[in-house]
Amino acid sequence: MVNEQDYFYWSLIEQLVIDQKFTILGLSQDGNEILLEPVRNKQYSIVRLRRMDVDWGNSLSIDIEKAGLNFQSLLKQGIRGPLHILNIYVSTLPPVDDYPEAFTKGHTIGKKGAITISSFLVIKEEDTKKKLEEILNVSLKNPQEQNETSELEDVQEIRNRVVSHHNELREEERKLFQNGKPFFTYIFLILQIFMFLLLEFSGGSENTETLIQFGAKFNPYIYEGEWWRFVTPIVLHIGFFHLLMNSFALYYIGPAVERAYGSGRFLIIYILAGISGSIASFAFSPFVSAGASGAIFGCFGALLYIGIHNRKAFLRTMGSNLFIIIGINLALGFVIPNIDNAGHIGGLIGGFLAALIVQIPQKKQRLLSIAGVIVTLGLLYGLYQFGMSETESQSPQYTLMRAQEFIEAQDYESAYTYLSNANKEVNNSPNILFQLSVVEIELGKYDEAIKHLEQITKIDDTFHEAHYNLAVLYAQGGNLDLALQKVNKALQYDSTNEQYNQLKQQLTQ
Repeated sequence: MVNEQDYFYWSLIEQLVIDQKFTILGLSQDGNEILLEPVRNKQYSIVRLRRMDVDWGNSLSIDIEKAGLNFQSLLKQGIRGPLHILNIYVSTLPPVDDYPEAFTKGHTIGKKGAITISSFLVIKEEDTKKKLEEILNVSLKNPQEQNETSELEDVQEIRNRVVSHHNELREEERKLFQNGKPFFTYIFLILQIFMFLLLEFSGGSENTETLIQFGAKFNPYIYEGEWWRFVTPIVLHIGFFHLLMNSFALYYIGPAVERAYGSGRFLIIYILAGISGSIASFAFSPFVSAGASGAIFGCFGALLYIGIHNRKAFLRTMGSNLFIIIGINLALGFVIPNIDNAGHIGGLIGGFLAALIVQIPQKKQRLLSIAGVIVTLGLLYGLYQFGMSETESQSPQYTLMRAQEFIEAQDYESAYTYLSNANKEVNNSPNILFQLSVVEIELGKYDEAIKHLEQITKIDDTFHEAHYNLAVLYAQGGNLDLALQKVNKALQYDSTNEQYNQLKQQLTQ
């Protein structure tokens, strides 16, 4: 009889581990206790199987309390709770006395039920299989149907099969992250640090003009054909803190991806993810941008692909932590200004698709790889076309941004040349004309400034700033009547403006 229960115990474990894909979390040295993690049944965090012949109910109570203390130590070691434990006891006979309360009503430990233990006793009864199937939410074979002469079955053979299966899975998981040694990770680290120093010595890594000069993403230049700006921003960073954060992220996440995919595949993933991030930024963000964030998010995407391919290995090694890191980084992008979340999301998707294209070593699926190429090309082409149309519609805004940089640097000659050329191309935009007139005033080209300001008021009479500047220029030239007329026009559209009212008061005194 004991042999039959030993056989039942191990054949049940064999079905759960091999057929139902339960994961072995722990196995006692004598084999009489095993901890399993269910795959689908989320009602229980852990299933504990215990082979013990119950004599008195108190022995169950003692074992449940002892198990509870062991699980409590897991929580103290950092295991996430709450834990819902299912105890399955395999015994020859039921206890000779009553079942203890810890067995019948369950056992709870810690605040707010940090650990709850439910128990079930398996003895030789006809309905045991059905009860187990209901509790575990799995379909089981009857051990007696597998081998009617179960006493002749070598229980050790079943145990060896289970342990061998478990070891094979662990070896497969180990090999999953042993396909290469970090090489390109450190190359990119060195390259981005070198480029940061070069930027600092060439005008400053936070200087927009310097960034654009060295290849930062700048939509108007990409619109004009400088496609290489989708690649060069990967190694440029805006300020020391930006470099520091991305360097730490690459140092910690890059080696894991490079080990999993190998150096060649990592290089493809990193660059393709970086390009995807740049194209997404081109499509959805008008600002100058740079940084390895898109490529680093691509590394996250490549690890997520591993999670789909080998869910158990992924969740056991980094799954939940990776989701938390991605969530925090995306949340920061929405909270902190000047963070390019479009580039982050584009990089994340690009990295996932790149992983789909290159595939995990020894696990190649040609059709998936082809599908990845098609989807990636279609997505990037769509984003590129959308970015081109957006840039075209925002052309005057980019001109103003660029000119403002010259003005802030007090490089009025460059600003004048740039705005004069832009005015010819954009066909008399009031905003460009106004900025041009401001530069002309700084350069002492008053007649040209008056001409352009009058042109603005003909195009848009509500442009009160143009009326006010005309009033100032006319007043300086001694034409007070015309100056008063212009300041009254400015006040017509902005009557509460203190500066306008002060000028009028001076003109009427």
